[in-house]
Order: sequence, then structure tokens, then C-alpha cells
Amino acid sequence: MDRLAAMEAFVRVVDAGSFSGAAKQLRLGQPAVSKTVAQLEDRLGVRLLLRSTHRLMPAEAGRNFYDRAKRAIEQADEAELAARGGALKLSGRLRVCGPLTFTRVHVMPALSIFLTEHPSLDIDVVLEDSDIDLIAAGIDVALLIGRLADSAATARKIGQCQRRVIGTPRYFEAKGRAANPRRPARASGHRLPAARWWRSLGGNHRYREWVCSGQR
Repeated sequence: MDRLAAMEAFVRVVDAGSFSGAAKQLRLGQPAVSKTVAQLEDRLGVRLLLRSTHRLMPAEAGRNFYDRAKRAIEQADEAELAARGGALKLSGRLRVCGPLTFTRVHVMPALSIFLTEHPSLDIDVVLEDSDIDLIAAGIDVALLIGRLADSAATARKIGQCQRRVIGTPRYFEAKGRAANPRRPARASGHRLPAARWWRSLGGNHRYREWVCSGQR
């Protein structure tokens, strides 16, 4: 039996003056509320409510228990609100890692606003294009572009990346076209510049980064 839930059921019954009224407030069935209060009485070993066909009222032990139970419920609600409020105020050190260009374009400009909202938070930004051991590096949040390897980390997709193979007609006449434009690095004999576009976190802003892939 959930002690706090049982106390709340009892308090609601006393306030409403009936099991049916308490059941409506708690959005439960009347038999469930009645059973909960009966279990509470069995646990305490005292009669909390005096029942008759026409009225329901707390017994002497019920009146004493009502005051303490209501105070306990109010304190529990206050503690929950305080905990939620504390969770909204971030503090300590947050270590963030991301690709150099993407982080500079999309993350760094927003950091000043984020830190204004959370002045007790210190942020370390690691700009790294290569794969690193996030745990060994002490990274709390990582922005990764590409396929996610098997990992116990929690991941969420926030955008998408597209790759395009670009070359002049003369180049393709001399080298031929890549067998798989989506994987230019596997095109033997090619050294192709590939342009990547990233759409920022659901917005319409884009940026372009040039990379070289394939064999020399």
C-alpha cells in the first residue's frame, strides 16, 4: 500500500464528505477509494471514519490523523515542486564535444544565451572532427555526424546531412564517374571534393563544408 496515496485518499474523503466525492476528485472508482481507506485503518489499527447510511464523518482518531496527513501531503507537494525547480537551474560543469565547423556555426552562437539562462553552469567545448572515446574524454554531450556505432549512450537525431559529389565535365571525362556517388571515398582513382550541407536543428539555415575523399 502506498502510504502517501492512502493518506491523500482519506483526506479527500473527509473533505468531500463521501467516498463518491473523493473518487471523482482522484479519478478512481468508489470501491477502490473505500478499499484504500479500509486498508489504511487496518494498518493503523484504529477506526478513522464513522459510517452510516446517511452520513460519513471522521472519528476522534480520524480527526487527529487528518491534520497530520494533510500536512504531510502538503510538505510532499512542496518538496516535489522544489525538486522540479532545482532541476531547471543547471549548475556545475558541462563538457560538450562536436565537429569543428558545425559546432562553430550552430552551437557557439547560442552558448551566450544558454549561459545567461544558467549562470551557475560552466561549459567546456571540445572541437574534434575525429572519433574519440567520449567516456575517456569526460564528454557529457556529443554532437556526432554520421552513423552511430553500437553504444550504450542515449542518442537523438536532431538533423540530417547530405553529401553531393561535384566535379567539372572535363574531370569526369578523364576519370569517369564514381560508381557510387554516395560513397566517393570508395571510387578507385578518384580524388573528389564532396560538399556537405547540414540543416541546423530543425531550422532553415545551412552551411557548406568542403572535404576531400578518395585516392590521390
